[in-house]
Formats: sequence, C-alpha cells, structure tokens
Amino acid sequence: MGGTSDTTFVLLTFILLVLTVWMVLGRFTRGLESNWPLVYYFMVVAYLKAFDGGLNPYLVYVAVVCGLFLRFEFMGGIILKAFRTVEMFTLVYIGLRTFSLVVGL
Repeated sequence: MGGTSDTTFVLLTFILLVLTVWMVLGRFTRGLESNWPLVYYFMVVAYLKAFDGGLNPYLVYVAVVCGLFLRFEFMGGIILKAFRTVEMFTLVYIGLRTFSLVVGL
C-alpha cells in the first residue's frame, strides 16, 4: 500500500481510539440525554464504511442501537442496566480493536 493511505488509516484510527476513550469516560460522567454519543456513533459508522474490515459491523451496529435506546430513554431498572452493559462491552471492543490496529497487532 501507499504511504499516504496507511498514514491516513492510522491517524483516523487513532482519532477513533481517543474518541472511544472519551465516550467511555463520558458515559460515567454525563447524563444519558446528551447528543454527543449519537455524533460519536455517526463517526464510527463512517469509519466502518471507509475502512472495510477494521471493525466488526455487527458489534458496531449493536452499539449504535444501544446508544439510541439510551439516548431516547423510555426504560428503567434492569433493562436500562442491560443496555448500558452491552454498550460498554461494545465500546471496549471498539477501543481494543482500534488500539490493536494502531499498534499493528
């Protein structure tokens, strides 16, 4: 591959890694009514479409659905905790996968 496309891939993957860490931390500090997770998921889906094979699309779309359910919260109790747990697992996956792509593992 050419050097420019490799550099672009690594740079955008690193940016996604930083945003994922920000998103995980934000889920503990911000309320569920924030629109930032929706912006983040828009960027993740754009990354998924731009770099095929980087992330598992099924897990990304599960995270998007969880993010939408959490944003437009109409549930409570154990169901809310289940959606938050599933979203956190998918965010950890995205973080670990982007880290391995940046490092080259």
